[in-house]
Amino acid sequence: MITLKLPLLIIIFTVCTLLGFAYGGRYSKRVVSLMSLHESIRLLETEIMVFANPLPLAIENIKTRISLEVYKAYEIIFEEIRFNKSGDLYNCFLMTSEYLEKTCLLKFEDIDVFLSLGKIIGKTNRIDQEQHFKYILNELNQLIEQAKEEKNCNEKMYRSLGILMGLGIVIILI
Repeated sequence: MITLKLPLLIIIFTVCTLLGFAYGGRYSKRVVSLMSLHESIRLLETEIMVFANPLPLAIENIKTRISLEVYKAYEIIFEEIRFNKSGDLYNCFLMTSEYLEKTCLLKFEDIDVFLSLGKIIGKTNRIDQEQHFKYILNELNQLIEQAKEEKNCNEKMYRSLGILMGLGIVIILI
């Protein structure tokens, strides 16, 4: 009887612990995604403002210098620009919302800051665009700080909760 019960208890404890670590890891992933998004927008700003490249070329130029996860969002924008005949850049940026939420684990306010980029590129003069880029980068810096605070508070809690929940279930089943 004990030979059957012991492996089952070990599996239950392991699964609960892994779930706690996985859920706690979501906070780390959000911080990493926000930092990658910040870096990509900074590079995009350089490509557009300094080198005066159009958006599709700017996206192509930054692809090797940003994380693959964030680049896939820009790839969605690039494909929408190529095949979208409406000409509305904001709609192209809007198509990345679901990807950013599910894969990069960004919150609504994070995605909203990124979408605001689609509203300004190519619609204002150079000076206004530069100010908008600075504003967006500043907003992202604040969101990164908030995400780091959330990570510090919640990541350890969920990891501990997973371990304690697994331990609790094991104790109840013994």
